[in-house]
This record gives sequence, structure tokens and C-alpha cells, in this order.
Amino acid sequence: MTYIIESMNLPVDNFLGMFLYLLLFMAGAGLLIGLPLHFIPNRLPYEVKSALVGMAVFLSMYLWWIFIF
Repeated sequence: MTYIIESMNLPVDNFLGMFLYLLLFMAGAGLLIGLPLHFIPNRLPYEVKSALVGMAVFLSMYLWWIFIF
């Protein structure tokens, strides 16, 4: 556990820290968009919901790229 915490302190120096931050960004974006779409009653088709979540995840990957580098 200490190795993971240390790797997240300086994520640019190692791949594990970069990967963990990417997973956090993607999970946060997926939950931020996916949960409201799941619990708020709407008549959007499944394909539209999946496209919205996918765009949010790709946007989070782009923001992660800017944040790391």
C-alpha cells in the first residue's frame, strides 16, 4: 500500500502513478455522467446514454493527459 501511495505522489516519474491517476479520472467521469443517467428517469435510448458516458471518459482521458504533462 505504501508503494501505491508513493507512486501517486510523483506520477510523472513512474507508470503506476500515471495509470492510477488515469483510472481515477476515468472512473470519476463515468460515475459523474453514468449515475445521473441511471437514476433520473428519462427516455434516452441506451445508445445515447453509452455515447454520453463514452464522451465523458474520453474527455477525462484528455484532461488527464494535460494534467500529467
